[in-house]
Amino acid sequence: MNHFEKELVATVIFGITYVLISGRQIRILPLNRPAAALLGAVLMVSTGVMTPERAYRAVNYDTIVLLLAMMLVSAYLYLAHFFEWAADAVLEFSRTPQRLLLYLTLTSGVLSALLVNDTICLMLTPLVIAVIRRGKLPLLPYLIALATSANIGSVATLVGNPQNMIIGHFSYIPFAQFSWSLVPAAIVGLAINFVICGLVFETSCGKPRLNENLIRSRNSIAVCSLSFALCSCQSSPVFSPD
Repeated sequence: MNHFEKELVATVIFGITYVLISGRQIRILPLNRPAAALLGAVLMVSTGVMTPERAYRAVNYDTIVLLLAMMLVSAYLYLAHFFEWAADAVLEFSRTPQRLLLYLTLTSGVLSALLVNDTICLMLTPLVIAVIRRGKLPLLPYLIALATSANIGSVATLVGNPQNMIIGHFSYIPFAQFSWSLVPAAIVGLAINFVICGLVFETSCGKPRLNENLIRSRNSIAVCSLSFALCSCQSSPVFSPD
């Protein structure tokens, strides 16, 4: 197989894999995302596009270990009911649906920068659904705000998402320097995201006040975010060459 044929086969395999990952409801081959990605990797090796040795070298184990560690931290926080506490803290100040949307955007963005964005979406989604249903509010605006804010906020640190972890590993950029450069972009992005969600779902979030039964007495969510920010700065991983 010459170079052109390898590129053609690789492009076809990539296209098939991408369709399977993005269209999980295909009845012909109903695979979840990990299975579809694994199928693409197997096809790359079995067709000769990549050798097994090259495939092994393509796996970044440092990033995988860091990702696993962040997910373990998130799992213990979940068991400690931290995310429930954070949701209650947000409700304490969310007297209107618009403010709930704002605080949800900030909470999702800040926590995604300090933990992994996928984990934040996974842990917060059930809580957000419970809160919104109890408040008799529409689900769509708040779930979209949760997902988009998690993606935007995660760009602020090297531990926010796997892509940033890989960048930090290969570039050896210190944690603080990376955050110093990208925190402003994340803040601007979260502000734009809140404005867009507020405008698009203006009629859906038009309820004047939340049900008072939803508002519980908890400490400020700012204390939570500040505490995690301090812990993150003190134990920030610095990617340095071996």
